[in-house]
Amino acid sequence: MISVIQKIQALMKSIHLILFFVLLFVISSCNKEKHFGGEDFYEDGFENYQHVDSMFLPWPNLDKYWSFKQLTFDNNFITLDTTMAHSGNNSVHCFGVKSNDVNVSKASINRQHMAFHEGETIRITAWFFIQDTISFDWLFLIDLEEYTAIGAGPGMRVALVDNHLAVEHKFNEPDIFQPAGNEIDFPRNQWVEVVWEIGLSQKKDGTVKLWQDGTLLLEGSNTRTMPKDLLYFIQGTKGIYSNIEFGVTANSYDNNCHLWVDDVKVEMIN
Repeated sequence: MISVIQKIQALMKSIHLILFFVLLFVISSCNKEKHFGGEDFYEDGFENYQHVDSMFLPWPNLDKYWSFKQLTFDNNFITLDTTMAHSGNNSVHCFGVKSNDVNVSKASINRQHMAFHEGETIRITAWFFIQDTISFDWLFLIDLEEYTAIGAGPGMRVALVDNHLAVEHKFNEPDIFQPAGNEIDFPRNQWVEVVWEIGLSQKKDGTVKLWQDGTLLLEGSNTRTMPKDLLYFIQGTKGIYSNIEFGVTANSYDNNCHLWVDDVKVEMIN
């Protein structure tokens, strides 16, 4: 017969086992925000800088303003322009030579260590001025990325395609274009407001909206708006966008590009 002491010991083992699984469940179901923190708001009108290098501070203030800039060709440059701005006195002038078959031309500024999680809605606002009326087919203006172990920063980005704004996925999901026959041209040689709103999801229930000067250009629903792991393609996704990039994030193969950006804002709206 089982003694009272043995029954108590067996009961204690069962309680310990239950507590272990409860603790395991709590740990595994913790909010990602506690493990992958970061800012969910940033804005800049570029009024607080004396020159472009003052936008990028060394450690320990690395991400106080902007994290880094990308210049992939020797002739590319980024300057703080005090001669033109959408508001205030300053804007950022980005120049990129045209891309070629070997290298993608970039002249962009980047903000790292942000945290926009699956289930949230992010709104990105920026003002752009593109010089000249020449062709810039597949010129990219804004990139939203998640850093992954494999996948080279998959995410979404705003592109100028046949002089119409569109949204491109850097993962296996159809791009989103303006309705055929009703496209609105991107104005040149003037300031243009671009507002991009994304309901974040690794499933097929995300949303995308894009406005130009207050006019809704395109709207997508029931779409995947965040990358997820895919064998041999993307690995290490966490359902968190952490990097935002503005400027000539990738130039077209058509022409050299002079572009100005001002009054950027990145925010989580719900």
